[in-house]
Amino acid sequence: MIINGRYQLQQTLGQDAMGHVHRAYDRLTGDIVALKQVRLPDPERQAAQDTSPDSLRLALAREFELLAGLRHPYIITVLDYGFAEGTLPYFTMTYLPEPLNLLEAGQRASLETQVTLIQQLLQALAYLHRHGILHRDLKPDNIMVQHGQIQLLDFGLSAADSIQSGSTGTPLYLAPELIAGGHTTIASDLFAAGILSYQLLAGRHPFAPFDHDFLDRVELAEPDYSPIEPHLRPFLRQ
Repeated sequence: MIINGRYQLQQTLGQDAMGHVHRAYDRLTGDIVALKQVRLPDPERQAAQDTSPDSLRLALAREFELLAGLRHPYIITVLDYGFAEGTLPYFTMTYLPEPLNLLEAGQRASLETQVTLIQQLLQALAYLHRHGILHRDLKPDNIMVQHGQIQLLDFGLSAADSIQSGSTGTPLYLAPELIAGGHTTIASDLFAAGILSYQLLAGRHPFAPFDHDFLDRVELAEPDYSPIEPHLRPFLRQ
């Protein structure tokens, strides 16, 4: 399948609540890129949210343009975006061949490397937040590592998220207010970053599994900090 006369889809790399990601060949440049097609709500849901196709398209275009303007060493580069007739809205990103996710790359690494990866994640998040962008779905598979540097990818799009049913995040990394049906905020992004930092340093999730007691453990239980180096525990408690 060829998108917009330019991108030849080669392989589906993954999917989430927002859509599918494909490896694609850019026939204009000769490069391999990652192309994400954004799944749109059905017409009934759009009507229920009083959102017209044109207004949704405009909102997505604004977000695509904002993402394409981001330049940070720890954030995947958005290269192009479009609305090809007869296909879903899409944007393309730098393709990462055979990367490791944050936990695969970091759990057996030195403490110095682990701390460096956490610092990179927080720097990338701070950059996004300064530009008014929330990630919305921080999890290991959305933080890839190549050559010792993270690449933060797969941001949620607020224009599409606003008319999706339920949260678009991953349950094990959702802040309590999101589980209760609240909206994503900077604080909920940082909550997920804290969970990931603990998981990287301790080798396990602090509150897993995601079951009927999960929310109680998050809100009431103190994580076991014994696997964490003492000088890092105050950072994780924040």
